[in-house]
Amino acid sequence: MLRDELLLAWWRLTQLPGIGPVAINELRTRLGDPRELLHTSSEQLVALGFNPEAARRWATDASLNDGFAALQAWRQHKHCGVLLAGMEPYPDILAALPDAPVILYYHGDLACLQQPMIAMVGSRNPTPYAREWTQQTARELAATGVTVVSGLALGIDGAAHQGALETGRTVAVLGSGVDVIYPQRHLGLAQMIMHKGLLLSEFAPGTAPQPSHFPSRNRIVSGLSLGTVVAEAASKSGSLITAKLAAEQGREVFALPGAVTNPLSHGCHQLIRDGAILVQNATDILQELQLNPGIQPGLFDAVAASDPVPALLVHIDYTATSPDVIAIRSGLGMARLLPELLDLELQGWLQQVPGGYLRTR
Repeated sequence: MLRDELLLAWWRLTQLPGIGPVAINELRTRLGDPRELLHTSSEQLVALGFNPEAARRWATDASLNDGFAALQAWRQHKHCGVLLAGMEPYPDILAALPDAPVILYYHGDLACLQQPMIAMVGSRNPTPYAREWTQQTARELAATGVTVVSGLALGIDGAAHQGALETGRTVAVLGSGVDVIYPQRHLGLAQMIMHKGLLLSEFAPGTAPQPSHFPSRNRIVSGLSLGTVVAEAASKSGSLITAKLAAEQGREVFALPGAVTNPLSHGCHQLIRDGAILVQNATDILQELQLNPGIQPGLFDAVAASDPVPALLVHIDYTATSPDVIAIRSGLGMARLLPELLDLELQGWLQQVPGGYLRTR
């Protein structure tokens, strides 16, 4: 169990205004153990590099301890706790970053952090094509022992978590306390993750989501991961921020291409032009990151190959294709076409969407 005085010292540092993760990590490197700061004068703190106002508050402001008793009580809950940078089981891959959060709060299964991690992010309003691809790819990644990391947002994030939970583990990094689920629509998903995965945050329990929290959250999503996959993103999508952070952290960036007419794919196409790796399936990701020594070659392809592709699918696009267009391409009359479309939908080959049907595999 973490020694209370050590946690208190780090806690107080995170409560100091104007002292961010980079400054705290510099102190961590110089001091190793911050407990001596609890008994240090403001003058000595200034000599250590604190700005005078922060040093004064550290020495005199009792409110910096506010909430610590509540944190200690929260830690008593089952599967809840705190990770400190530089101490097991805080992930080394994240701790090595200069802006790593010194404290991480969690609820769930810490075994998720012991596996290779891959992030999946993208649009909050994805096309059915991107949603289905994300869920399937997350499902396949998790089945190989990879932990899928995302941010619990609507859209691609949710699809990534859902797919991973079907076959393995997932980590959701929040822009709020781990006990404050946002968006509320994902409360049920978050509860599933608490039991089969891990909720993680640098924000203390009870912290409400704020717009400024999400860019900070994104650096943790990418920082935990060997690579970040952008499944769908418009040209100004917040997912591109996560991709940029991943590149700056020295991690691989993958992007899923889409239709050139789809605005939600323009961001991914720009990433590919800028050097991101074009990705088509889970195998591409695993091979690029050399995470597949125990995977049979062509494992996922073999599954698909065992199920012959129905002939009608060649006339249906991966974007919405109207029944009229399918009828013209296939030469089938509506009386015969519509039952076949329904049958393919029931088999999972396509999905009915506004404007017609689209292929899902």
